[in-house]
Amino acid sequence: GVAPTDDGFTIITAGDEDSNRDGPTLIGDPDMGFSGLRVFGPNLIHHVNLKIRQDLALHDIMLIDSPGMIDSPTDSISYVGSGQGRRDRGYDFEGVTRWLAERADVILLFFDPDKPGTTGETLSVLTNSLAGMDHKLHIILNKVDQFEKIHDFARAYGSLCWNLSKVIPRKDIPRIYTMCTPISEKQGKRPDYLPDKMNLKGKAWAASLADLEATRLEVEHQVSMAPERRVDNMITQLYDSASLLQMHIVVMEAIRAEYQQQRKRFYLLAGGVGVFGNTVSLAALYMVPTIWGFSATLSLSSLLGAAGVFLYGNHVLGNVRTEMASEENLERLFSRLYVHEVAEGNEFVKALWIRVKRPLKGTLETVGIANLNRVSSRDFNALEKVINETVPSLRRDASYLTKQKSKSLQQEVDQVVDDGNWQRLNYKTA
Repeated sequence: GVAPTDDGFTIITAGDEDSNRDGPTLIGDPDMGFSGLRVFGPNLIHHVNLKIRQDLALHDIMLIDSPGMIDSPTDSISYVGSGQGRRDRGYDFEGVTRWLAERADVILLFFDPDKPGTTGETLSVLTNSLAGMDHKLHIILNKVDQFEKIHDFARAYGSLCWNLSKVIPRKDIPRIYTMCTPISEKQGKRPDYLPDKMNLKGKAWAASLADLEATRLEVEHQVSMAPERRVDNMITQLYDSASLLQMHIVVMEAIRAEYQQQRKRFYLLAGGVGVFGNTVSLAALYMVPTIWGFSATLSLSSLLGAAGVFLYGNHVLGNVRTEMASEENLERLFSRLYVHEVAEGNEFVKALWIRVKRPLKGTLETVGIANLNRVSSRDFNALEKVINETVPSLRRDASYLTKQKSKSLQQEVDQVVDDGNWQRLNYKTA
Protein backbone atom coordinates (compact mmCIF):
# COMPACT_ATOMS: atom_id res chain seq x y z
CA GLY A 1 0.00 0.00 0.00
CA VAL A 2 0.87 3.68 -0.10
CA ALA A 3 0.41 4.53 3.58
CA PRO A 4 2.97 3.40 6.21
CA THR A 5 1.88 0.24 8.01
CA ASP A 6 4.15 0.29 11.09
CA ASP A 7 6.19 2.65 13.25
CA GLY A 8 9.09 0.41 14.24
CA PHE A 9 11.79 -1.91 12.99
CA THR A 10 10.58 -5.37 12.01
CA ILE A 11 13.09 -8.20 11.77
CA ILE A 12 12.02 -11.21 9.71
CA THR A 13 13.87 -14.52 9.66
CA ALA A 14 13.19 -18.17 8.86
CA GLY A 15 12.48 -20.77 11.54
CA ASP A 16 10.89 -24.12 12.24
CA GLU A 17 7.58 -22.56 13.32
CA ASP A 18 5.85 -19.20 13.20
CA SER A 19 6.43 -17.03 16.26
CA ASN A 20 6.83 -13.39 17.30
CA ARG A 21 9.15 -11.76 19.82
CA ASP A 22 8.98 -8.29 21.25
CA GLY A 23 11.85 -5.84 21.45
CA PRO A 24 13.03 -6.51 25.03
CA THR A 25 13.15 -10.25 24.35
CA LEU A 26 15.01 -9.82 21.07
CA ILE A 27 17.58 -7.32 22.29
CA GLY A 28 18.08 -9.24 25.52
CA ASP A 29 18.98 -12.42 23.61
CA PRO A 30 22.80 -12.51 23.35
CA ASP A 31 22.69 -15.01 20.45
CA MET A 32 20.67 -12.78 18.12
CA GLY A 33 23.30 -10.05 17.81
CA PHE A 34 21.08 -7.04 18.54
CA SER A 35 22.22 -6.32 22.10
CA GLY A 36 24.05 -3.22 20.89
CA LEU A 37 20.72 -1.50 20.22
CA ARG A 38 20.23 -1.16 23.96
CA VAL A 39 22.29 2.04 23.97
CA PHE A 40 19.54 3.83 22.02
CA GLY A 41 17.17 3.61 24.96
CA PRO A 42 13.82 2.02 25.88
CA ASN A 43 11.84 3.98 23.28
CA LEU A 44 13.65 2.10 20.54
CA ILE A 45 13.54 -1.25 22.33
CA HIS A 46 9.75 -1.11 22.42
CA HIS A 47 9.64 -0.28 18.69
CA VAL A 48 11.55 -3.37 17.56
CA ASN A 49 10.03 -6.80 17.00
CA LEU A 50 11.07 -10.13 15.53
CA LYS A 51 8.91 -12.31 13.27
CA ILE A 52 9.96 -15.91 12.66
CA ARG A 53 8.24 -17.59 9.71
CA GLN A 54 8.59 -21.14 8.45
CA ASP A 55 7.42 -20.48 4.88
CA LEU A 56 10.28 -18.17 3.85
CA ALA A 57 12.13 -19.22 0.72
CA LEU A 58 15.47 -17.87 1.98
CA HIS A 59 16.79 -19.54 5.13
CA ASP A 60 20.19 -17.91 5.38
CA ILE A 61 19.01 -14.31 5.32
CA MET A 62 17.57 -12.01 7.94
CA LEU A 63 15.42 -9.14 6.65
CA ILE A 64 15.04 -5.85 8.54
CA ASP A 65 12.19 -3.54 7.58
CA SER A 66 12.54 0.03 8.81
CA PRO A 67 9.60 2.35 9.49
CA GLY A 68 8.50 4.63 6.69
CA MET A 69 9.68 8.22 6.51
CA ILE A 70 6.76 10.58 6.08
CA ASP A 71 7.80 14.12 7.04
CA SER A 72 6.79 16.91 4.69
CA PRO A 73 9.07 18.50 2.10
CA THR A 74 9.06 21.79 4.00
CA ASP A 75 10.77 20.05 6.91
CA SER A 76 13.62 18.97 4.68
CA ILE A 77 14.69 22.55 4.01
CA SER A 78 15.80 23.07 7.59
CA TYR A 79 16.57 19.43 8.23
CA VAL A 80 19.11 18.31 5.65
CA GLY A 81 22.58 19.61 6.42
CA SER A 82 21.57 21.16 9.73
CA GLY A 83 23.78 18.76 11.68
CA GLN A 84 21.07 18.24 14.29
CA GLY A 85 19.60 14.80 14.90
CA ARG A 86 15.86 14.54 14.93
CA ARG A 87 14.35 12.89 17.95
CA ASP A 88 10.68 13.29 17.16
CA ARG A 89 10.40 9.49 17.04
CA GLY A 90 11.52 9.26 20.64
CA TYR A 91 14.92 7.80 19.75
CA ASP A 92 17.88 8.53 17.49
CA PHE A 93 16.45 7.20 14.24
CA GLU A 94 19.49 8.10 12.16
CA GLY A 95 21.81 6.48 14.70
CA VAL A 96 19.79 3.27 14.74
CA THR A 97 19.70 3.19 10.95
CA ARG A 98 23.46 3.67 10.85
CA TRP A 99 24.00 0.87 13.39
CA LEU A 100 21.90 -1.57 11.37
CA ALA A 101 23.33 -0.47 8.01
CA GLU A 102 26.89 -1.06 9.18
CA ARG A 103 26.01 -4.68 9.93
CA ALA A 104 23.87 -5.28 6.84
CA ASP A 105 25.20 -7.00 3.73
CA VAL A 106 22.64 -5.56 1.30
CA ILE A 107 20.74 -2.28 1.74
CA LEU A 108 17.62 -1.55 -0.32
CA LEU A 109 16.40 2.05 -0.13
CA PHE A 110 12.86 2.26 -1.51
CA PHE A 111 11.25 5.43 -2.87
CA ASP A 112 7.52 5.54 -3.62
CA PRO A 113 6.08 7.29 -6.70
CA ASP A 114 4.07 9.79 -4.64
CA LYS A 115 7.15 11.14 -2.77
CA PRO A 116 10.30 10.34 -4.75
CA GLY A 117 12.99 11.56 -2.38
CA THR A 118 11.17 14.68 -1.19
CA THR A 119 11.03 13.87 2.54
CA GLY A 120 13.68 15.53 4.65
CA GLU A 121 14.18 12.52 6.87
CA THR A 122 14.84 10.30 3.85
CA LEU A 123 17.44 12.64 2.43
CA SER A 124 19.09 13.09 5.82
CA VAL A 125 19.31 9.32 6.35
CA LEU A 126 20.88 8.98 2.93
CA THR A 127 23.38 11.74 3.75
CA ASN A 128 24.26 10.77 7.33
CA SER A 129 23.26 7.20 8.14
CA LEU A 130 24.17 5.60 4.80
CA ALA A 131 27.29 7.63 4.03
CA GLY A 132 30.21 5.48 2.92
CA MET A 133 28.05 2.44 2.15
CA ASP A 134 27.64 2.86 -1.59
CA HIS A 135 29.08 -0.61 -2.25
CA LYS A 136 26.04 -2.30 -0.71
CA LEU A 137 23.33 0.34 -1.20
CA HIS A 138 20.72 -0.12 -3.93
CA ILE A 139 18.25 2.67 -4.65
CA ILE A 140 14.84 1.51 -5.88
CA LEU A 141 11.92 3.46 -7.33
CA ASN A 142 9.15 1.18 -6.16
CA LYS A 143 5.58 0.57 -7.38
CA VAL A 144 6.09 1.93 -10.88
CA ASP A 145 2.97 0.00 -11.89
CA GLN A 146 0.96 2.79 -10.24
CA PHE A 147 1.78 5.15 -13.11
CA GLU A 148 -1.01 5.39 -15.67
CA LYS A 149 0.97 7.51 -18.15
CA ILE A 150 4.57 7.39 -19.23
CA HIS A 151 5.18 11.08 -18.55
CA ASP A 152 4.08 10.54 -14.91
CA PHE A 153 6.84 7.97 -14.59
CA ALA A 154 9.32 10.34 -16.24
CA ARG A 155 8.43 13.17 -13.86
CA ALA A 156 8.76 10.95 -10.79
CA TYR A 157 12.06 9.50 -11.99
CA GLY A 158 13.37 12.97 -12.77
CA SER A 159 12.28 14.29 -9.36
CA LEU A 160 14.06 11.45 -7.63
CA CYS A 161 17.26 12.12 -9.56
CA TRP A 162 17.00 15.84 -8.77
CA ASN A 163 16.53 15.27 -5.05
CA LEU A 164 19.33 12.73 -4.90
CA SER A 165 21.69 15.15 -6.63
CA LYS A 166 21.26 17.55 -3.69
CA VAL A 167 22.67 15.10 -1.15
CA ILE A 168 25.06 12.94 -3.20
CA PRO A 169 28.38 14.81 -3.59
CA ARG A 170 29.10 13.42 -7.04
CA LYS A 171 28.26 14.34 -10.61
CA ASP A 172 27.04 10.84 -11.39
CA ILE A 173 23.80 9.63 -9.85
CA PRO A 174 23.91 5.97 -8.75
CA ARG A 175 21.79 3.46 -10.59
CA ILE A 176 18.09 3.54 -9.72
CA TYR A 177 16.25 0.25 -10.00
CA THR A 178 12.61 0.40 -11.16
CA MET A 179 10.45 -2.18 -9.40
CA CYS A 180 6.82 -3.18 -10.02
CA THR A 181 4.29 -5.72 -8.86
CA PRO A 182 5.62 -9.23 -9.60
CA ILE A 183 4.16 -10.59 -12.82
CA SER A 184 1.54 -13.28 -12.39
CA GLU A 185 2.77 -16.83 -12.64
CA LYS A 186 -0.61 -18.09 -13.78
CA GLN A 187 -0.71 -18.75 -17.50
CA GLY A 188 -3.24 -16.72 -19.36
CA LYS A 189 -3.69 -14.07 -16.69
CA ARG A 190 -2.94 -10.47 -17.58
CA PRO A 191 -0.88 -8.59 -14.97
CA ASP A 192 -3.12 -6.37 -12.87
CA TYR A 193 -1.09 -3.23 -13.54
CA LEU A 194 -1.55 -3.34 -17.34
CA PRO A 195 -4.48 -1.40 -18.91
CA ASP A 196 -7.22 -3.60 -20.35
CA LYS A 197 -6.84 -2.23 -23.88
CA MET A 198 -3.06 -2.37 -24.02
CA ASN A 199 -1.67 -4.19 -27.04
CA LEU A 200 1.01 -6.50 -25.71
CA LYS A 201 2.02 -7.74 -29.14
CA GLY A 202 4.21 -4.74 -29.88
CA LYS A 203 7.95 -5.19 -29.59
CA ALA A 204 8.31 -2.01 -27.53
CA TRP A 205 5.97 -3.28 -24.82
CA ALA A 206 7.64 -6.68 -24.88
CA ALA A 207 11.06 -5.11 -24.36
CA SER A 208 9.78 -2.81 -21.58
CA LEU A 209 8.11 -5.66 -19.70
CA ALA A 210 11.17 -7.84 -20.09
CA ASP A 211 13.30 -4.99 -18.74
CA LEU A 212 11.06 -4.62 -15.66
CA GLU A 213 11.19 -8.34 -15.05
CA ALA A 214 14.96 -8.39 -15.48
CA THR A 215 15.33 -5.53 -13.00
CA ARG A 216 13.24 -7.37 -10.45
CA LEU A 217 15.33 -10.51 -10.93
CA GLU A 218 18.51 -8.48 -10.55
CA VAL A 219 17.35 -7.07 -7.23
CA GLU A 220 16.44 -10.59 -6.12
CA HIS A 221 19.91 -11.60 -7.24
CA GLN A 222 21.51 -8.96 -5.02
CA VAL A 223 19.44 -10.10 -2.03
CA SER A 224 20.13 -13.80 -2.58
CA MET A 225 23.84 -13.04 -2.74
CA ALA A 226 23.77 -11.64 0.81
CA PRO A 227 25.25 -14.77 2.49
CA GLU A 228 28.20 -14.74 0.06
CA ARG A 229 28.59 -10.98 0.37
CA ARG A 230 28.66 -11.47 4.12
CA VAL A 231 32.11 -12.97 3.77
CA ASP A 232 33.28 -10.08 1.57
CA ASN A 233 31.82 -7.52 3.96
CA MET A 234 33.49 -9.16 6.94
CA ILE A 235 36.83 -9.05 5.15
CA THR A 236 36.20 -5.42 4.23
CA GLN A 237 35.32 -4.64 7.83
CA LEU A 238 38.50 -6.39 9.00
CA TYR A 239 40.63 -4.34 6.59
CA ASP A 240 38.82 -1.13 7.49
CA SER A 241 39.15 -1.69 11.24
CA ALA A 242 42.81 -2.68 10.92
CA SER A 243 43.58 0.41 8.83
CA LEU A 244 41.85 2.68 11.32
CA LEU A 245 43.68 1.05 14.21
CA GLN A 246 47.00 1.35 12.40
CA MET A 247 46.58 5.09 11.83
CA HIS A 248 45.36 5.52 15.41
CA ILE A 249 48.50 3.81 16.71
CA VAL A 250 50.88 5.72 14.43
CA VAL A 251 49.57 9.12 15.47
CA MET A 252 49.15 8.20 19.12
CA GLU A 253 52.69 6.78 19.32
CA ALA A 254 54.09 9.97 17.81
CA ILE A 255 52.26 12.04 20.43
CA ARG A 256 53.32 9.74 23.26
CA ALA A 257 56.97 9.76 22.17
CA GLU A 258 57.09 13.55 21.84
CA TYR A 259 55.46 14.04 25.23
CA GLN A 260 57.75 11.54 26.93
CA GLN A 261 60.76 13.32 25.45
CA GLN A 262 59.67 16.68 26.86
CA ARG A 263 58.81 15.19 30.24
CA LYS A 264 62.16 13.43 30.38
CA ARG A 265 63.89 16.73 29.65
CA PHE A 266 62.21 18.47 32.63
CA TYR A 267 62.80 15.53 34.95
CA LEU A 268 66.47 15.41 34.01
CA LEU A 269 66.76 19.16 34.56
CA ALA A 270 65.14 18.92 38.01
CA GLY A 271 67.30 15.96 38.96
CA GLY A 272 70.41 17.69 37.65
CA VAL A 273 69.77 20.77 39.78
CA GLY A 274 69.37 18.67 42.91
CA VAL A 275 72.31 16.39 42.26
CA PHE A 276 74.65 19.23 41.27
CA GLY A 277 73.81 21.33 44.33
CA ASN A 278 74.24 18.46 46.75
CA THR A 279 77.47 17.38 45.07
CA VAL A 280 78.95 20.86 45.46
CA SER A 281 77.73 20.99 49.07
CA LEU A 282 79.36 17.66 49.96
CA ALA A 283 82.57 18.60 48.20
CA ALA A 284 82.78 21.93 50.07
CA LEU A 285 82.07 20.22 53.40
CA TYR A 286 84.74 17.63 52.69
CA MET A 287 87.34 20.24 51.86
CA VAL A 288 86.39 22.72 54.62
CA PRO A 289 84.56 20.91 57.44
CA THR A 290 84.01 24.14 59.36
CA ILE A 291 81.56 25.54 56.78
CA TRP A 292 78.91 22.91 57.46
CA GLY A 293 76.29 25.65 57.76
CA PHE A 294 77.02 26.91 54.27
CA SER A 295 76.99 23.36 52.94
CA ALA A 296 73.63 22.63 54.53
CA THR A 297 72.19 25.85 53.12
CA LEU A 298 73.50 25.03 49.65
CA SER A 299 72.10 21.51 49.82
CA LEU A 300 68.70 22.73 50.92
CA SER A 301 68.69 25.42 48.23
CA SER A 302 69.49 22.84 45.54
CA LEU A 303 66.65 20.61 46.73
CA LEU A 304 64.26 23.54 46.70
CA GLY A 305 65.51 24.50 43.25
CA ALA A 306 64.96 20.96 42.01
CA ALA A 307 61.43 20.97 43.45
CA GLY A 308 60.75 24.32 41.79
CA VAL A 309 61.97 23.05 38.43
CA PHE A 310 59.82 19.92 38.88
CA LEU A 311 56.69 21.92 39.68
CA TYR A 312 57.33 24.33 36.84
CA GLY A 313 57.89 21.38 34.53
CA ASN A 314 54.54 19.85 35.52
CA HIS A 315 52.83 23.16 34.80
CA VAL A 316 54.49 23.40 31.41
CA LEU A 317 53.70 19.77 30.64
CA GLY A 318 50.05 20.42 31.42
CA ASN A 319 49.99 23.10 28.77
CA VAL A 320 51.88 20.77 26.42
CA ARG A 321 49.24 18.06 26.88
CA THR A 322 46.47 20.54 26.09
CA GLU A 323 48.31 21.76 23.02
CA MET A 324 49.06 18.24 21.78
CA ALA A 325 45.41 17.21 22.07
CA SER A 326 44.20 20.24 20.12
CA GLU A 327 42.73 19.73 16.68
CA GLU A 328 45.28 22.07 15.10
CA ASN A 329 48.21 20.06 16.46
CA LEU A 330 46.63 16.78 15.38
CA GLU A 331 46.26 18.14 11.86
CA ARG A 332 49.91 19.26 11.80
CA LEU A 333 51.04 15.91 13.14
CA PHE A 334 49.02 13.99 10.55
CA SER A 335 50.47 16.13 7.75
CA ARG A 336 53.98 15.41 9.03
CA LEU A 337 53.52 11.67 9.51
CA TYR A 338 51.75 11.13 6.20
CA VAL A 339 53.53 13.78 4.18
CA HIS A 340 53.94 11.57 1.09
CA GLU A 341 50.30 10.43 1.09
CA VAL A 342 49.08 14.01 1.49
CA ALA A 343 51.38 15.24 -1.27
CA GLU A 344 50.12 12.50 -3.60
CA GLY A 345 46.49 13.32 -2.83
CA ASN A 346 45.75 9.91 -1.31
CA GLU A 347 42.02 10.22 -0.64
CA PHE A 348 41.86 6.88 1.18
CA VAL A 349 44.33 8.06 3.83
CA LYS A 350 42.51 11.39 4.14
CA ALA A 351 39.19 9.60 4.61
CA LEU A 352 40.73 7.40 7.30
CA TRP A 353 42.07 10.46 9.12
CA ILE A 354 38.64 12.09 9.17
CA ARG A 355 37.29 9.01 10.94
CA VAL A 356 40.28 8.61 13.27
CA LYS A 357 40.72 12.23 14.39
CA ARG A 358 37.64 12.57 16.59
CA PRO A 359 37.99 9.30 18.58
CA LEU A 360 41.74 9.88 18.88
CA LYS A 361 41.14 13.33 20.34
CA GLY A 362 38.62 11.80 22.75
CA THR A 363 41.18 9.20 23.86
CA LEU A 364 43.82 11.85 24.51
CA GLU A 365 41.38 13.92 26.58
CA THR A 366 39.89 11.08 28.62
CA VAL A 367 42.79 8.67 29.11
CA GLY A 368 45.41 11.41 29.14
CA ILE A 369 48.64 11.66 27.17
CA ALA A 370 50.69 10.95 30.27
CA ASN A 371 48.87 7.61 30.76
CA LEU A 372 49.30 6.29 27.22
CA ASN A 373 50.98 2.90 27.05
CA ARG A 374 53.56 2.10 24.43
CA VAL A 375 52.51 -0.26 21.64
CA SER A 376 55.14 -2.91 21.14
CA SER A 377 56.75 -3.32 17.73
CA ARG A 378 55.67 -6.96 17.78
CA ASP A 379 52.00 -6.01 18.05
CA PHE A 380 52.33 -3.32 15.40
CA ASN A 381 54.03 -5.73 13.00
CA ALA A 382 51.23 -8.24 13.57
CA LEU A 383 48.70 -5.56 12.65
CA GLU A 384 50.61 -4.74 9.47
CA LYS A 385 50.67 -8.44 8.60
CA VAL A 386 46.87 -8.53 8.84
CA ILE A 387 46.59 -5.61 6.41
CA ASN A 388 49.27 -6.68 3.92
CA GLU A 389 48.99 -10.48 4.00
CA THR A 390 45.94 -11.85 5.79
CA VAL A 391 43.31 -9.67 4.11
CA PRO A 392 44.57 -10.29 0.53
CA SER A 393 44.69 -14.03 1.23
CA LEU A 394 41.12 -14.02 2.51
CA ARG A 395 40.03 -12.01 -0.55
CA ARG A 396 41.41 -14.63 -2.90
CA ASP A 397 39.76 -17.48 -0.99
CA ALA A 398 36.36 -15.76 -0.91
CA SER A 399 36.47 -14.55 -4.49
CA TYR A 400 36.10 -17.99 -6.05
CA LEU A 401 33.02 -18.95 -4.03
CA THR A 402 31.31 -15.63 -4.72
CA LYS A 403 31.96 -15.75 -8.45
CA GLN A 404 30.44 -19.21 -8.83
CA LYS A 405 27.07 -18.30 -7.37
CA SER A 406 27.03 -14.85 -8.92
CA LYS A 407 27.55 -16.37 -12.35
CA SER A 408 24.67 -18.82 -12.01
CA LEU A 409 22.26 -16.18 -10.72
CA GLN A 410 23.25 -13.63 -13.34
CA GLN A 411 22.49 -16.09 -16.14
CA GLU A 412 18.80 -15.97 -15.26
CA VAL A 413 18.76 -12.18 -15.55
CA ASP A 414 20.69 -12.21 -18.83
CA GLN A 415 18.29 -14.78 -20.25
CA VAL A 416 15.40 -12.33 -20.02
CA VAL A 417 17.27 -9.32 -21.43
CA ASP A 418 19.65 -10.72 -24.03
CA ASP A 419 17.49 -13.45 -25.58
CA GLY A 420 14.43 -11.23 -25.83
CA ASN A 421 12.38 -14.13 -24.50
CA TRP A 422 9.73 -11.92 -22.94
CA GLN A 423 7.31 -14.86 -22.73
CA ARG A 424 9.47 -15.82 -19.72
CA LEU A 425 7.11 -13.34 -18.06
CA ASN A 426 4.49 -16.11 -17.90
CA TYR A 427 1.37 -14.62 -19.41
CA LYS A 428 -0.26 -14.62 -22.83
CA THR A 429 -0.74 -11.60 -25.04
CA ALA A 430 -4.17 -10.13 -25.45
